[in-house]
Amino acid sequence: MENSKRTIRDTSVAVIGGAGFLGSHLVEHLIKDRGCRVLALDNLINGRREFIHPEATFQWFDITASEESLLHLFKEHPVEYVFNYAAEPYIPVSFKRPLHVFNINAFAVLKVMNAAQDANVKGILQVSSAEIYGNIDGKIKESDYVTPHSSYGVSKVAADGFVQVRWKEAQTPVIALRQFNCVGENETHPYVIPEIIKQLMAPWPDGQRRTVRLGNNSFRDFQYAGDAVRMAVELLEKGEFGEVYNMGSEEGIQIYDLAKLIANIMNVEIDVIPDKSRIRPWEIWHLQSDNSKLYSVIATRPEVSLSEALRRTIAWFQNNPVKF
Repeated sequence: MENSKRTIRDTSVAVIGGAGFLGSHLVEHLIKDRGCRVLALDNLINGRREFIHPEATFQWFDITASEESLLHLFKEHPVEYVFNYAAEPYIPVSFKRPLHVFNINAFAVLKVMNAAQDANVKGILQVSSAEIYGNIDGKIKESDYVTPHSSYGVSKVAADGFVQVRWKEAQTPVIALRQFNCVGENETHPYVIPEIIKQLMAPWPDGQRRTVRLGNNSFRDFQYAGDAVRMAVELLEKGEFGEVYNMGSEEGIQIYDLAKLIANIMNVEIDVIPDKSRIRPWEIWHLQSDNSKLYSVIATRPEVSLSEALRRTIAWFQNNPVKF
């Protein structure tokens, strides 16, 4: 199907990883703003059932299961579009369990693509990661060298390779989205922002400056989750199959400055102290998206600033105690 004729409005859509951080935002957007019938698939190891919009159809599913079982679900509903947000996204896990991460983030991706193609879906969006890139100064383009600094990053490189190769080999209708860091409600992992908020919400003597212990003071591009999923949907409608696209805010901030910004929003004073136990063994010091290729095909742009995204995230954590 030509990309100019694809539309996801009022269609039947499967979101794999639909109970997770970005997946749950996507399910809500598809139902509330696009009028879709949504099948949310998740094994609930990281995702949470309560995050899924009540109008979605939920089915417990593990992405490492057989292609046949997934194909059955796609045909049973039946599914027209597939978004694969399922992954083992917590990078430190890959340091100790690389095979586990590769099985989920690479081998299972090929199963999803095969099952979706056999079900004659019109389009698949495979969510990749900025972690495939190494240290690149300034904004990063899709044409920049791919030099992952973790087993997690290697797994995502493999999945991207499947996207590009399977389109040429078998016309599998799939696009890879290289997502940069996101911030927002429904966080499911102790990434940097949840960890900072958690430390600042902990009991502390009145009147004393708080201490926040963090790892590397690297530079990251943070995009609001609600903006990210809106843009992802339009990308699957208008992007070219077999291609990869970066997505981020195109801005960024160093982690220690991010902690100070969060503290300012929470009206507390802090000192940031380096914590050697939190240091990544092979850090990527700068990740910042260049959205030029993405913006050549979609009209949607980010609407929520980093400060506003942080306010929403802080409020969510204050009202929804989460244990990681």
